[in-house]
Amino acid sequence: MNLAEINQLLNEKISPKEYKIKSEVYGLHYSEGNGQKIIKKVILTVDLNLEVIHYAILNKINLIISHHGLFRSSFKNFNPSLIKKLKLLSNYPISIYVLNTPFVCAEGGISETLMNILYLELDDIFKIQIKSYQKIPIGRICHPETFDLKKSLLTLENILERIKINLKMSQIHYVGTLKRIIKKICLIGGEFINESVLTKAKSIGCDCVISFKIDHHLAGFARDIDLVLIAVSHYQTENISLRKLCNILSLEYPKCEFSLYDSNDPQQIYT
Repeated sequence: MNLAEINQLLNEKISPKEYKIKSEVYGLHYSEGNGQKIIKKVILTVDLNLEVIHYAILNKINLIISHHGLFRSSFKNFNPSLIKKLKLLSNYPISIYVLNTPFVCAEGGISETLMNILYLELDDIFKIQIKSYQKIPIGRICHPETFDLKKSLLTLENILERIKINLKMSQIHYVGTLKRIIKKICLIGGEFINESVLTKAKSIGCDCVISFKIDHHLAGFARDIDLVLIAVSHYQTENISLRKLCNILSLEYPKCEFSLYDSNDPQQIYT
C-alpha cells in the first residue's frame, strides 16, 4: 500500500473531505516524499501527544492517523510542546493524517459509532449549516432500543446507566429528571453544541441531546426549554471509533500492520 492509496480512501470514504469545516486542520497534515511512499506500519490515535510520536519513531511507524492535529487552528506563536513535536518529526520520515470533523460526520464515523454503542435506532440524519450553501451530517436522530419485554419505554436514568456501562464512565454530567421518559434523541459525536442546535433538536421533536460538552449557560438553556442534555466522554467515544476504524483498515489492507495507540485521556477524574 502506498500513501496516495490510503489518503484517497480516507478523503473519499472514511473521513470525507466535503464535511470539513473551513478553519480546522484536516487531511494529510505532515509528510515527506510523494504519494508513492510505501506504508507498512500504521497507528491510529485520538491525540498527537509526545508519547505517540516517540512510540511511532521507536516502532518505525510510517503513518499516524489521528483524530486531532498537532494544532487546532492557525496560531501566532510556537509553544514549547509543539516545537518538541516538530523537532522530532523533522528527523524521521513519518506521515500524519488528521481526520477531524469529517470523521464525526461520515457513515460509520464517530456519531454513528456512538449511536451503535448505546444501542440506539437510527431515525434520521441531523445536519448543521457551515456555509450558506452547505450543511454537514454532524449528528443522528434516533430512539433507544429496549431489551426488556416488560418495559417498552426508557427513562433518563436507564439511558445514563447504559452510557455508564458501555462507555465505562464513572461520572456523567446531565440536565433533566431521572424518571423522565426518553423517546427521541439527537446524538452529536462532537462539541458542536449551542443554543441554535438545541433549539433545532427541540423543534424536530427530540426530548434529549447527547454530545461531548455541557457548559453552565447551555445547561440552563436546556432546562428552560425542557430538553434533556447528556455529556458523554469525548476521549472514550473517539478511542472506540478509532478502534473500529483500525479493524476496517486492517481488512482493507491486509498486508499492512494497523494498531491503535491509546494516547490517554488528558482529563482525569478525582474519586
